[in-house]
Amino acid sequence: MLDTERLDGLDTLNSDTPEQELPALDIPKHERRVQTVIQDLPVETLCAKISRGALILQPEFQRNFVWNSTKASRLIESLLLNIPIPVVYVAEAPGGKQEVVDGQQRLTSISAFVAGSFPEGVNLKREFKLSGLQVLDELNGKRFVDLDVATQNLILEATLRVIVIKAESHPDVKFEVFERLNLGAEKLNDQELRNCVYRGRYNTLLARLSEYKPFLEIQGLSAPHNRMADRQLILRFFALHRLTHLHYRGNMKQVMNRELDEHRDPSDTSLKQFEELFTRSIDMAWAVFGKKAFRRFQPGTGAGANGTWEERLNFALWDTLLYTFSFYQKSDIIPHADRIYEEFLDLMTHDPTFVEYVVSTGDKAERVKYRADVWRQRMDAVVGAPRTDGRLFTRKLKESLFEQDPTCAICGQRIQSVDDAEVDHIVHYWRGGKTIPENARLTHRHCNRARGGRED
Repeated sequence: MLDTERLDGLDTLNSDTPEQELPALDIPKHERRVQTVIQDLPVETLCAKISRGALILQPEFQRNFVWNSTKASRLIESLLLNIPIPVVYVAEAPGGKQEVVDGQQRLTSISAFVAGSFPEGVNLKREFKLSGLQVLDELNGKRFVDLDVATQNLILEATLRVIVIKAESHPDVKFEVFERLNLGAEKLNDQELRNCVYRGRYNTLLARLSEYKPFLEIQGLSAPHNRMADRQLILRFFALHRLTHLHYRGNMKQVMNRELDEHRDPSDTSLKQFEELFTRSIDMAWAVFGKKAFRRFQPGTGAGANGTWEERLNFALWDTLLYTFSFYQKSDIIPHADRIYEEFLDLMTHDPTFVEYVVSTGDKAERVKYRADVWRQRMDAVVGAPRTDGRLFTRKLKESLFEQDPTCAICGQRIQSVDDAEVDHIVHYWRGGKTIPENARLTHRHCNRARGGRED
């Protein structure tokens, strides 16, 4: 990935420097214009839409509302003074709802004052009383309900211009709109923008996986990153895994946007599969490299010189190593962890092209493909091709073993029901034990779970 997006303490995720050299977005010509509708809506209408969930401000107020009470109060004063309020941009979302693209702080302040309190989780006193007013200073200390009816109506009848970005607009064009509107004081990074534009269950999964302890350990963090850099890493992994390096054509930013947009609300089954895929792949990276995972190794130059490891996590190695691990099982990797580690050191020492494609900026397709192919060849030489046998035995085998002898192989007691039984690997799966009848034994579910040493 770009140097500006390499993680130096996971704090430099923005990608807007001149050296970026991103390829052009792959958007059909007839879809390159944003489809919009202009509306002038009274505050009362906007507050009603927010209250019933038709206009979504932000999924996590405590992380995104950053104004203080004085700034919010002065916005209310501006409404009363008939001072024009900047245009609000919203985007049409599935289900007939609208999502705020630009104007979340303003709309949150206005709706909170009318409702009487700030949203839960905001680092302010819940009760919203006007403060810091300089023109209408006689209103300081007042709530909305304390105002006379005429003043309340001035607020409720004040209109805000709202530009609605229609659903038929191309998703990458909508992302560009959001990004260009976000040129103010506190610029959101790409993942924070995605969090606003592509809300859904996929986003929730990224947030949950960012708390996975081995992932935190690899990053050197004790808690998820406050600018969502870790969520972008997870999204990169899922996007590349789904697309595969063979079909990647460049522009990882656009690939991630499409991944999140097209799959924003996966099924429960898909969510479970995604979570297992990520945690299993991270576990393998941790088992092989520990805290050196996804870091560049620089061999020493000259006689007696020692090699060094970079401290910051490298996007190119993240893509290459985790992507390749995802095609294996722990039973393939763990017995060969030391050899895989040494293979990586050898690759970083003796393949100048691989090193160049790790160090240089950009996500050009030929570089992604070269790194993936070369590392996969190294992995296959050590481990062999990924095993295709699954970890779970069939129910038919369990019923057959139960009919032959319903005795638990661990505690020696009778298993009362076939549903209370599990088929266990005699030689652990993660140690290379095969999922075949000869390596199967019948146990109580509880006994098997308590056995320990399992893959998970």
